[in-house]
Amino acid sequence: MSLHLVVTKPFLGFVRGDVIADSAKIDEILASEYKKSVNRVASPVSLKG
Repeated sequence: MSLHLVVTKPFLGFVRGDVIADSAKIDEILASEYKKSVNRVASPVSLKG
């Protein structure tokens, strides 16, 4: 399973619907005040590529 984030509220240049798949960026966002602006989504397919 691959964890990624889907933006629900715009922040730092991200807009609603953006998918964040970079693990370092995911960790950074989840450790910040912006964690309430995303939803965590698990996928059996990696979105990196």
